Amino acid sequence: MSKLLVIVGVTGNQGRGVAETFLKDPTWKIRGTSRDPTKESSQDLAAKGIEIVYGDVDDVDSLKKAFKGANLIFGVTAFDNMRIMFPSEADLASLKPNQTIRELPFEVEVQQGKNIADAVATVGDSLELFVFSALSNVKKWSKGKYTGVYHFDSKATVVEYINEKYPEVAKKMSVLQMGFFFQNWKFGQVGMPWEKRPGGSMLLRIPGDGNMPVPIVHPSDAGVFVQALAKLPPGKNLIAYANLITWEEYVKLWSKVTGVPAAFEKATIADHDKIVPGGLGEEVGEMFAYAQEFGYWGGDDKSVTFTKDLGVEVRVTKAEDYIKNEDWSELLNRPVPNN
Repeated sequence: MSKLLVIVGVTGNQGRGVAETFLKDPTWKIRGTSRDPTKESSQDLAAKGIEIVYGDVDDVDSLKKAFKGANLIFGVTAFDNMRIMFPSEADLASLKPNQTIRELPFEVEVQQGKNIADAVATVGDSLELFVFSALSNVKKWSKGKYTGVYHFDSKATVVEYINEKYPEVAKKMSVLQMGFFFQNWKFGQVGMPWEKRPGGSMLLRIPGDGNMPVPIVHPSDAGVFVQALAKLPPGKNLIAYANLITWEEYVKLWSKVTGVPAAFEKATIADHDKIVPGGLGEEVGEMFAYAQEFGYWGGDDKSVTFTKDLGVEVRVTKAEDYIKNEDWSELLNRPVPNN
């Protein structure tokens, strides 16, 4: 008998990756949630045999309906960076005393994650595993040094909520912590701070004082990790990556594969804040600094499991293959900054 996998946000990067992976296994039926089941990306997946249903992370009742009968649920939320860059007048008016604009998408994402958890808690005995895509608690593991990495802490807050409010769900939960995405450079310098130098060489300037290895991964490989977790007992806190590598090693690999001269340089959070003033640059800068100083997963978190220790084969896209097959013209054609 087939088992039922329900994917929250099936048209997103991670959700689609989970769908594409499980489509290859005929023992699973797949149901995906979408805010708009009629849109092209939803219909493309429906044409492949996926049941697409209405499901909105702001609407708990829609999620409860979508989760009925599920054996495996994959839950993911998204931090709204655009709200930091382009806050509305209503957003600005709603700020509490001493509250920053970065805290608004934090509050929204936390609530959306809680909505997913509230709906999962209603599934009942059919549920065997709930995989939630989260990240480490930066404020906690940095011992309060970095308090503004809201797109990490929002997801960690949801995990804490589940552990505290729904211990029975927590017993069936595994946490998936996806590493830095290979494609982050496509979001511009704020996502991965490459600079073009005179003469055509490239410079990657990452905030932070250390040279800690960081996990990097292709977002579409989320499905491979969820598939691996589905073969194991619940309770995993998985750091999911293709390569665990320092930024300096990554730059050397990138240069070797592309043939473009490149160097690595340590930068500061203040440097990164200048890339996108107004909050987002500072937030991402703090994230880079935290990952170098304390570890992407929080160095003292003994609950984490690394990809290499899973005991289950995980075939993913390696950094060298990604670099080799990517079109870097958009990056290489960027103008040299005026310094």
